[in-house]
Amino acid sequence: MKKYFILFLSVNVTSLYALIGGAGINIVQDQFTIEEKSVGFTTEIGTINPFSTSEITNPTGIGVFMYLTIIPFIDFESGYNVSFATYDFDYSGNEKLPLAIGKGTWYASAQYPFFSPPTMRFYVGVGANGTDWAGPITTEVHSDMESAGKGFDDEKALLEAVSKSSSGYHFELGARFKPPLFPMSLNANARYIMDKDFHSDIDGYLMVSLGVAFAI
Repeated sequence: MKKYFILFLSVNVTSLYALIGGAGINIVQDQFTIEEKSVGFTTEIGTINPFSTSEITNPTGIGVFMYLTIIPFIDFESGYNVSFATYDFDYSGNEKLPLAIGKGTWYASAQYPFFSPPTMRFYVGVGANGTDWAGPITTEVHSDMESAGKGFDDEKALLEAVSKSSSGYHFELGARFKPPLFPMSLNANARYIMDKDFHSDIDGYLMVSLGVAFAI
């Protein structure tokens, strides 16, 4: 009888799982695709393709996050993650070069726990986000490089031409699980980011993450 009482007590006490909050690391994946591009100009000698880029799919990376659960009825979470994806770049029919996009995103969310069985916490949330990233080469980048008298072999000028910043807001659905008696939590989140300035082909995309945190 005593051992059952101890088990019952430990489960119910740790169902609070984070009286203050937690901090941890996660893996992330952005669920979007940038289609392959091939730019062509017609001249007297025919069609010239200055460059082409292959399809870019689902950048993947890592991040850090922290959350607060000390306030009744509402949680707060913030974090920062970086993700990358590779693509092939072909300039004037030369050998294809492997390039990459790099993306850094911060976010801050207010979350409402709508279901909290022992050791679990399910929530919905809203918040704001911002992104700095080095995107793929586009016709605009090509024009900017030509106007500046720079070639694609100028790495500094190319990085400046592809660098972009944007901001938006998001909705999210997530869950946290805290094993009994351990000061840690397992976290899963699906965050839909709405950012119309992110890319001409993308007004919004889903970001999913899985993480582990030290929780107190």
